Amino acid sequence: MTTLCFYVSDYGYGHAARSIALIRNLLEEPALQQMNLIICTGDVMSFMKSSLPANNRICYRKVKLDVGYILKQGTIEVDPLELQQQYNEYIESFPLLIEQERDFLLSVDCSLVLSDISPVPFASADLLHIPSIGISNFTWYTGYGDALEESYLALLKQAYDKMDYFISLAGSREPSWGRKGTLEVDFYSREVDIEESHRIRKRLNAYGDKIVIYFSIGMSIHIADIVEMEMWNDEQCMFIVSSNVDIQGANIMRIPSTYTESQNYMDASDLVITKPGWSTISEAYQLRKPVVLLDRGCMPEDRNTIEAVRNKLAIHLVKWEELKTMKNIKEEHSTLSNSFKEHSMHVDVDHNHEVPMQRIVGFINGIVDKQRQYLGGVYL
Repeated sequence: MTTLCFYVSDYGYGHAARSIALIRNLLEEPALQQMNLIICTGDVMSFMKSSLPANNRICYRKVKLDVGYILKQGTIEVDPLELQQQYNEYIESFPLLIEQERDFLLSVDCSLVLSDISPVPFASADLLHIPSIGISNFTWYTGYGDALEESYLALLKQAYDKMDYFISLAGSREPSWGRKGTLEVDFYSREVDIEESHRIRKRLNAYGDKIVIYFSIGMSIHIADIVEMEMWNDEQCMFIVSSNVDIQGANIMRIPSTYTESQNYMDASDLVITKPGWSTISEAYQLRKPVVLLDRGCMPEDRNTIEAVRNKLAIHLVKWEELKTMKNIKEEHSTLSNSFKEHSMHVDVDHNHEVPMQRIVGFINGIVDKQRQYLGGVYL
């Protein structure tokens, strides 16, 4: 049996959402039926458990190996001072974390490490000569590049340099990680349940006279002045918001905290308002939704994702203060929809998420097969 240890960064739900899409496909791959999976993550573990099927090939381990972004309280802006402090504490513990994960990988007889996108497992796997794969549109090394001085990031770079293979997702502008090989793939996301999407749509807009807005700023972000946004007063709209958004109204539906497949709600919408999180943008891309994008400007990851989707989606970039005062959502939707139609006439874009997923699964299967051949044809 092959044992794959899959490390998932638990900052927000984006890493988990795209990892769930990948895991579902890995479990169905005929060539990987002799593979056991250990999911190593932190606060998003319950979300992943609820999203994935009960399967005796999957087990879970709670571990936190990332700092993530530290935001100023009640805002969408990075707090550089608080980030520096927490990052310093993290780096002090870095050698111990590497040893901790080395011991764990050894104890479970790990055959392959996959990480999205904690640096620690790459260094740990390297000590044991276990092949490792990174998969992401960014790393914390580049993610912190605007907030921390380069000298502070040396240990992160050293760890990422030990990555054997890198699956580079759309929007990635990373150094040449992957000392044995790389794969570049486009956006992909979790599949939509069409019947469920239609049910949600009917519930939200039974008479077809409203514009349905999917409003998502991320599960790790809590903005104090969100209740002051003028759009909530637009009676021509129905708003879908995530469970962490503290806003109520007759035209507002909060996604239940126990509901895991938020892509079904997006599919039921006419317009998406979101920050440039990779997984949400990927879903909008796959579902061909016009998007109002919150431009934070302070994160390299955001800028790169925006550039990757600029010629693929009808988008309108706005600052937070502009979004707060946005009133005529119906007009915004009309403008973006017309732009989308015009764009689609001139650009042939493949929105089949199965293609990048098939390439990723095939790439991973190829690495597993190499290991099997190297060890004399016996599964690890």
